[in-house]
Amino acid sequence: MTLVELREEISIELEMMVSTVQEVVSLLNDLSGREPTVREKTAAAAFLAQFYGGIENILKRIHRYHGIPMPTGDSWHTDLFKRFCNPPYLPFPVLFDDELAKNLSPFRKFRHVVHHGYGFQLDWERMKEGLGMVENVFSLFTASVTDYLQINISDAVLRTAKSPHKS
Repeated sequence: MTLVELREEISIELEMMVSTVQEVVSLLNDLSGREPTVREKTAAAAFLAQFYGGIENILKRIHRYHGIPMPTGDSWHTDLFKRFCNPPYLPFPVLFDDELAKNLSPFRKFRHVVHHGYGFQLDWERMKEGLGMVENVFSLFTASVTDYLQINISDAVLRTAKSPHKS
């Protein structure tokens, strides 16, 4: 995978995540002042899982770009996440500072609940906090990924400028 392909794939994923975040905001506005139905809770849970799935998809693409095998086993979701936290797991960037890592951890754990549970069992109070954080967490994540891509572009330009030209 080239840097251009990585940027394009991440851009597409971020666009899909924007749509998911917009749906979360719309759902919260629709629910203002009332309790959600089971369908609305299930929809909200799906949006939360999709949001975190988008983050994982970007991490997987960065893995593929660097040619590093994905973690395996029962804890692969956590292992993947930790590769982008402090301390650095080279060659990967630290995309999650301590604050962002702390804010994203419940999303990763909730993803498991959504995929292995039933909508009528969802705890709305627990979900509401995550739903309220989605916009801010997405903004922080997007800034971090954008910084990473900018650094890689700068490095690629420098390598190209330093390489001898054939005449």
